[in-house]
This record gives sequence, structure tokens and C-alpha cells, in this order.
Amino acid sequence: MVIPESREPALNFQLSSGLLKFILVLIVIWFLVLIGLTIFYGKLIHKAWQADVLLEENERLRDYNSKVVEIEKSFKKNRELTAKIASMAGIDLEVFDNPLTTPPDSLFIDTVGRGVVTGVPGDRPTFSTEELEKLRLPRGRPLYGWITRGFISGDNEEKHEGVDIAVKEGTPVVATATGTVVFVGWDKDYGNLIIIDHGNGYKTVYGHNKKVVATKGEKVFKGDVIALSGNTGHSTAPHLHYGILKDGKPIDPSPFLD
Repeated sequence: MVIPESREPALNFQLSSGLLKFILVLIVIWFLVLIGLTIFYGKLIHKAWQADVLLEENERLRDYNSKVVEIEKSFKKNRELTAKIASMAGIDLEVFDNPLTTPPDSLFIDTVGRGVVTGVPGDRPTFSTEELEKLRLPRGRPLYGWITRGFISGDNEEKHEGVDIAVKEGTPVVATATGTVVFVGWDKDYGNLIIIDHGNGYKTVYGHNKKVVATKGEKVFKGDVIALSGNTGHSTAPHLHYGILKDGKPIDPSPFLD
């Protein structure tokens, strides 16, 4: 029964128990559908949010990948440039990555192209007098590395009677010319020092060695291993001090390194 506030007559409705139950079932079903739709759309909203996050992350990864590609290209160009510069400078880069127990073959090849001097007396090639004289001239490098300091003449504190070649400690040092070892010992400046007299007015000096292999009075040939580079004496980092004396006076070794 519905009784209005006005003077209008009251309204009477009669609902059977079956119809009432049906209406209640519809209401329950409507609430269940509403809850289901709410859950469904909630999942859709969550997935959409995840998709936005993944899209943003994907964009960051793409940017990162682009930067990596650019870095790789730059690194490749730098390696090619380094290899080109090293080739022009006559530096073997493999020496720095893979220390050798024996010097590279290029160190053994003599100046007249007659073959390889191995350091084994019974395995030495035969040379003419003219070729032997050439072998007594200091030519080439005692080892391969970066020249960190050049020759400086004069009598002041900046004087530097040779070149410094930076290498890993323990790198083999070879004689740059045939001659006789006239000094092996300790020097307060050059540490473990070895000097070779080549009998033609030239002497070569090898300083800061970790260990000297040759002995005083020994005859060594071009390409023979005479020492292992080190960091002894007045030295701040592993390197070899290489000097050349001409008639007892220091001269710049640079023109002889080619």
C-alpha cells in the first residue's frame, strides 16, 4: 500500500511470493554483473597501465641500444686509428696485450736481410765482412713500446742522454747491434745497467732492467736477448732507458730506431 501525503486515494499493490523472489533474484544478478564488470574493467585499466610502462621502458631500451651502437662505432674507429698510428710508428700492439718470453721475430731480423739471429751460437748465419760491419751499427729498437721521453742535450737538470720506452716489466730487451758487453752492474740512476761496445766508436746503453741476462765480456749479436725490462734505479714506472754513445759522447738514438 502506498499512501500519498495529499488527499489522493491510497494505492494498493499486491505481489505474489514468486514475483517477489524473481525481483530479488534480478537484483542479485544485477549486483553480481556490476561487480564482475568492475573487476573486468579494473583489470583492463591495470593492463593498460602496464602497457604504458612497458612502452616507456621499451623506448628507453631503444635509446640505450642506439647509444651502445654509437659507442661501438666510435670504439671501432678509435681502434682503427690506434692501429694506423701504431703501424706508422712501428709499434706492435700485440706486445702490450700478450707479453712474450722471447722478442718478436721482427727484432731478430738483421739489417742486411740475411735471416734470423736466434741467439744460439750453432744456429747463426754466415756474414761477409761488410755485412758484419753493418750489424755492428746500432739500428732498430731494443724492444717495442711507447716512447715517453726523448733525448735532451745540455748540462742542465733537464738533460736526458737517451730515450725512455714504456713497456711492461719483464719484456725482453735485445741488443740493437753486435758487440761485446763491457759493463753489467748497478747504477744509482739507471738501476740494473748493461753497456755494449760495438767496436766502431758506438756503445749502446740499456738501463732500469729488472734482470740482466748477458754477462760482462760476453759477445752478443744483433737480436740477442740481453735483459728483461724493469723499474730499477731512479724510475717511477716500468720502462727501458736506451742510449747510444758515439766516441764516448751521448747522441740522440731517435734516428737509429727505424
